[in-house]
Amino acid sequence: MFVEREYVPEGYLFQDAFMGTKEAYQGKINFLAKMAQPEEWNYPGKSDSHDNFILKNYILYTYDQVKSEGKIEISLDGNSMCFNTGLQTKNGNDIYAYFIKNTSDHAREGQKWYFLGFNQGVDSRMKCFAKLPDIANYFTNPADFIYDRSLELIMDYDHIIDDNYSRFKDLGYTDKHVIKALLVTATVTIKEKIKRNYKLAIPQYFTDKGTKESKIQLLLPLFMRGNNEEADLALVVDKTQHNYIGKTILTLEWAYANSRRIVKPDVDWLKI
Repeated sequence: MFVEREYVPEGYLFQDAFMGTKEAYQGKINFLAKMAQPEEWNYPGKSDSHDNFILKNYILYTYDQVKSEGKIEISLDGNSMCFNTGLQTKNGNDIYAYFIKNTSDHAREGQKWYFLGFNQGVDSRMKCFAKLPDIANYFTNPADFIYDRSLELIMDYDHIIDDNYSRFKDLGYTDKHVIKALLVTATVTIKEKIKRNYKLAIPQYFTDKGTKESKIQLLLPLFMRGNNEEADLALVVDKTQHNYIGKTILTLEWAYANSRRIVKPDVDWLKI
């Protein structure tokens, strides 16, 4: 069962730009969802106030990444700014977030820009830029995106259970001994599956809020309830020089949102 969370903007986007009222920003996000190639941007069973939560999450993370890469473009006159969302229209045109100099009385300190909306690169208002910026690039080391079947998978069971007990309770399990036994079985299952299909591992881009350091992690399906076709949770694994270490788990909804930060997941176990 997915527990909804209040939408709280994080990252640099809301620090650097006034995005308008919550209702106005929601309307622009909904417009983007219709403008872009079709994807599932909502969690199952969401409330109306969380429309396109995954897309909002995606835009925030995308801005963080393009800013770190220096891929934000300022117009020749200095009055406009844009970044590439990484999304395309149904006809294959790139979609950009477009901003102008902020003169709003509601802006906080540091919010230099005012968000006007999303535009295609061919739109007339985009002609003010000498060039249009490229998409975010997470593929610095392609080897990190492929599960290395020669490495052992080591599980920190106590850490996983203690830190994520509520997620196991949502599946109907309250006895920690039973949970560990099911995790051990699920680990054996995924080890055998990943040997035969390394594509089951899906990358996510993780940024530590404390250190601000980012890295690629892999997500593996955990089949807890005996059905080896429908995953119940996603195991997050870190790659070291000699092995993979599993230390935490995610709900499938959050696993999808995190992996979509890089690319649309294309595996059956992570459909929402």
